[in-house]
Amino acid sequence: MKSIVRRGVAIVTCLLVTLPAFAGTIPVRGTSNNGENGGAQSWAMMGPTQLLTLVKGTSKVMYKQQIVCASQDLANVSDASNKQDAGTCESGNYLYIFQLRSTATNVNVLLSGLMGFTPDANSPNYGVMLCDATNTLEMCTTATQDQLPNITFSTNASHTIATFSIPNFPNFPTGTNHQGQGLTIFVLCSLGQPRPVALPRIVLN
Repeated sequence: MKSIVRRGVAIVTCLLVTLPAFAGTIPVRGTSNNGENGGAQSWAMMGPTQLLTLVKGTSKVMYKQQIVCASQDLANVSDASNKQDAGTCESGNYLYIFQLRSTATNVNVLLSGLMGFTPDANSPNYGVMLCDATNTLEMCTTATQDQLPNITFSTNASHTIATFSIPNFPNFPTGTNHQGQGLTIFVLCSLGQPRPVALPRIVLN
């Protein structure tokens, strides 16, 4: 009897410390929410990078990365006299963007080392970045929300690890300038200070 009780307590504990996948349609965010072409000097912090490769088993995913100041407050521009915080987002609101291409199916893309992240589907601060006409300098997906695959999102209890479970990668059209091509996921971290504690790491899980 005692062993049954212990087993039941262990199961309940596991359920409490592991957050389930967020149900429903994956949230989307338009690129112009982060700034427009005319003000790129205020928000375009880094990238897009060159194409890199992730491999796990037989799954292979190509990706590019970009970092954006979501509050359009790159310190070099918003306050040129602030030499101490040069090269940072003054508010500490960092938008990490990853554009993915692959022919693999049922892939789990894991972002680790997240700081200042609490999932909010209403804002949203995670999901898929969609292209719009006034920002062609940020990576995005040339599609509508209805055209996206059935992506599932989950995090660990401390929200330092986020997983995008992607059933397939549609062959979306190539965008203009830096919009690129592929499925473009993002997380928005709000640190409350200019300097990041750590940059997210991307792997296949």
